[in-house]
Amino acid sequence: MSALPATVPVAVVGAGQSGLAAGYCLRRAGVRCVLLDAGSTVGETWQRRWDSLRLFTSAQFSALPGLPFPGHGAHYPDKDEVVAYLRDYAERFDLPVLPGHRVLAVRRDGDGYLLTTTHGDCRAGQVVIATGAFGTPRLPEFAAGLSPDVPSVHTGEYHRPSQVPPGTVVIVGDGNSGRQIAVELAGTHNVVLSCGDAVSPQLPQTVVGRDMFWWMSVLGVMSLPVSMQAPDPIVGDRVPALVADGRIRTVGRIIAASGAELLVADGERIKPSAVVWATGYRTDWSWLDPEMLDGAGQPRHTEGVGALPGSYYLGLYRMRTRGSALLGFVGRDAERVAAAVTAAARSTPSASSASSASTATEGEPS
Repeated sequence: MSALPATVPVAVVGAGQSGLAAGYCLRRAGVRCVLLDAGSTVGETWQRRWDSLRLFTSAQFSALPGLPFPGHGAHYPDKDEVVAYLRDYAERFDLPVLPGHRVLAVRRDGDGYLLTTTHGDCRAGQVVIATGAFGTPRLPEFAAGLSPDVPSVHTGEYHRPSQVPPGTVVIVGDGNSGRQIAVELAGTHNVVLSCGDAVSPQLPQTVVGRDMFWWMSVLGVMSLPVSMQAPDPIVGDRVPALVADGRIRTVGRIIAASGAELLVADGERIKPSAVVWATGYRTDWSWLDPEMLDGAGQPRHTEGVGALPGSYYLGLYRMRTRGSALLGFVGRDAERVAAAVTAAARSTPSASSASSASTATEGEPS
């Protein structure tokens, strides 16, 4: 697809792993759609991650619907392999992706939705919000107290050890990303890893020769709903061994920054040469119609089906299960959402009208 259609039965906002899975499922169901993405190319978000990033799910558990991840199933793909896979996926299934089309606003418009993009407006009978779980890098409020003379970077902007000045680097946040980066930097820097108050379950990468996600899938763990408050497990953690070797030092939660110092909850003061903020992301939904949001500014939905008719969500953190935001498990949610979209399209006369109008103005997707 080369141009933004004036009307389309279904608009999918986002062409990352969630949006691509949605597009595949909708096309299989015969539902015409367009995938609008802010990035200039498919996979751009993954391409921006740090150089050595490697999935903690093996290739066997890193595939979208309809296409196995290439290579041996026990292999753990790096970010470049993920980018190549996503691009191949979009091309192989001829998904109607429009890159460089950032959606600035989604508003309810009669019995459909009006999407304002950087290339004009598009009216859709239904809309699937698939912008994912990783939006804007989140920093703690106290980060503003750190002197600008102390270099600091969020994990979303970290790429390689040479980017970090020599000396003692403090990594604030001990989730999977923070620990992966701590392990990498331990080869070139003095690393201090600040651990939060919550105790995350530690999971080995493999058990009895089987990938941990094989066990969790067989036991049904990946299909169960999970509390938003439950901490994420740490998979295949190498930090304890490096701590034992004296190559990483762990401290408690960082509670304040003052000039060139960070204050630990137990009173210790650290003067780092650099700081890596492994403090996660926040989502900004202000571009959605206020009626689509609850009092806390979050999308109103039940397992991906929006409170407003014709609105759906994919890829949200723990939207249904632990796997809702993971590459190899988002397909399950995509199939459910696509089924709901398809049912609504077949039962709503306006959807059929939108489809006819789309055929007249858009032609066959290419």
